[in-house]
Amino acid sequence: MVALNVAASGRADAPTLLFLHGVGNSLRTFAFAADALGERARVLRADLRGHGASPRVADGYHLDGYVSDVAELLERTGPALVVGNSLGGAIAWTLAQRRPELIRAALLEDPPLRSADVGTVAPIFAGLSSQVARWQAAGTDPAVVAAALGTVPVFGGRPAAEVQGPDVLDARARGFLDVDPAAFDAVAAGTALSALDLTAPVTVPVRVLAAGEDSGTVLPPSAAAALTEAHPDVTVRRFPGAGHVIHDETAHRAAWLAEVEALLATA
Repeated sequence: MVALNVAASGRADAPTLLFLHGVGNSLRTFAFAADALGERARVLRADLRGHGASPRVADGYHLDGYVSDVAELLERTGPALVVGNSLGGAIAWTLAQRRPELIRAALLEDPPLRSADVGTVAPIFAGLSSQVARWQAAGTDPAVVAAALGTVPVFGGRPAAEVQGPDVLDARARGFLDVDPAAFDAVAAGTALSALDLTAPVTVPVRVLAAGEDSGTVLPPSAAAALTEAHPDVTVRRFPGAGHVIHDETAHRAAWLAEVEALLATA
């Protein structure tokens, strides 16, 4: 178990809202949400193991480890509303299955819920591991990494800098410079999320936000259909044209934030 680095803000007497990021990112990715919701929530943003300022763990980038870390955090802070993107969504989903007393409700942003769906993007993570290791070894400036990320084509062939704001590119660049490349390797090898279980019972309210079918989702229509068949109470909203990190995209950020506000309203 790892003691996670956590940024806390907002009102101590308000409902707790915990944000969990995806692989290669950090708690910085949710800074705008913390600012927007601070008057209505006790906001916690966690760096997962091997990310941001949380400790690196040799051979420890697997779902059981990630889940145990977040469970220990919530045992200390008390139950929370949980918002998780990608890996963070998979952690929240698994925690809802294993420790439902720690989660009041969850909002999952394009979560991988079947290991086979993760396998389709494994080559991307293998390439990221190598590139990130080179940037880290060279002591690359975050601005240089952000500029490079801004040129990467996204849905429709547009460069990321036209779809995502400077704050997004800076947060992602700093996340890459902090992350343990082994976290990418575990995804590429298929070991990070091999324990995913789409069908095990979930008794807490869960809503899923899925990226566009043709723009990088790891929750394809077949997985979404299997999810709703196994869990009729789980609702799914797809964002056509949105990339895997929906909240990163300027065109979708307001709608994403409205979903988080709706989650908060259930507290």
